[in-house]
Amino acid sequence: MEDMDNLFFTVPYSFFHIDPNVKKVSCSYTDLAQKITASIQPGTIKKIAGDLGLSFVPVKEKEGEVCFINSEEVRPEFRLSFAPVDIADYIFGAYQKLLQQSHLQQSPDSALLKIPYPTDAADFWELVKAGERLR
Repeated sequence: MEDMDNLFFTVPYSFFHIDPNVKKVSCSYTDLAQKITASIQPGTIKKIAGDLGLSFVPVKEKEGEVCFINSEEVRPEFRLSFAPVDIADYIFGAYQKLLQQSHLQQSPDSALLKIPYPTDAADFWELVKAGERLR
């Protein structure tokens, strides 16, 4: 059986109880995404990047200021990088999916919630999009 640490990473449960107005204001959500990313154990982002074959960038470049390859219009399998906002959206999308499937798992420390590692880039980007719709 695969080690549970290789299947899930933890995030503070408190991030799921935030002021709805924070998610509506882009700069506030960017700040929240930075806090969520900073709260994740060291090595988690590196594992996600390695497993997906993507690079992690600390700031998501604005549309029109980047090469087209990083555009939202590019199919997920051709994207090269992800940013804190993508991680936050992935976490919210995965959380929503777990709620719908009743597979929500809290770690022994009830202040932490277990989020499954993405299985592949397509899964990752699908849940990023779902999380983006939630905000």
